[in-house]
Amino acid sequence: MFSKGLSEGARKRVELAVAVAQEKLLATHVDHALDLIALVDDQVSFTDALEIYGRLLRLEEDAAQNISTRALAILGEKVDEGAPVPESRPEPPPEPESAEGEAEGRSLFGTLRNRLRGRVNEPLRRKIEFIAARTEVALIRTHVENAVYFVGILREEMEEKEAVELYLDALDVRESIAEVTYYLALSRVADEILPEHGSRLAVSREDSRLPRHAEVAGPLHAD
Repeated sequence: MFSKGLSEGARKRVELAVAVAQEKLLATHVDHALDLIALVDDQVSFTDALEIYGRLLRLEEDAAQNISTRALAILGEKVDEGAPVPESRPEPPPEPESAEGEAEGRSLFGTLRNRLRGRVNEPLRRKIEFIAARTEVALIRTHVENAVYFVGILREEMEEKEAVELYLDALDVRESIAEVTYYLALSRVADEILPEHGSRLAVSREDSRLPRHAEVAGPLHAD
């Protein structure tokens, strides 16, 4: 896939870049999986926390296993340093499905709630939802950094948008994340090519006779 239309040197650079990108994504996952383990340490065992993490992030089995293995290795190192490890705890019985649950599934956090169905502890569920949201944003940042790197190493071989698309294909980034990554990465590259936003021909609000920001925002925040 990488060799099509690329020079031999570029192909090798892409192969190495893919490996580096995969390692950065793995490190991001492990970092946030360990955050989750630490957050729920007094209520959920680390093995259960890793299983929850994999479900929330919609990870393929192989990816989930790699993340769990790396996270457990780090936990093992902590044990050698004297840190305590939580004991396994029994899972609570699953909650029955309901029409309310189906309605919740239409929203982002509703989907997360449905993936967590079976956990009746609402404060715990809320914490896990926030961890999942923070993780997704961190992963997007990592994807953007990786995509921009692809642009740099392929600048002599293809246009910027093609380099970003190559990255997204090579890493098999899911569609919802890929679109956001695409525009953020190109926006980052645009900062290196285009003049600063709002410079030169851009008119001020006063010149355009547009209402002031406060006048526009005022009605939206009225009591």
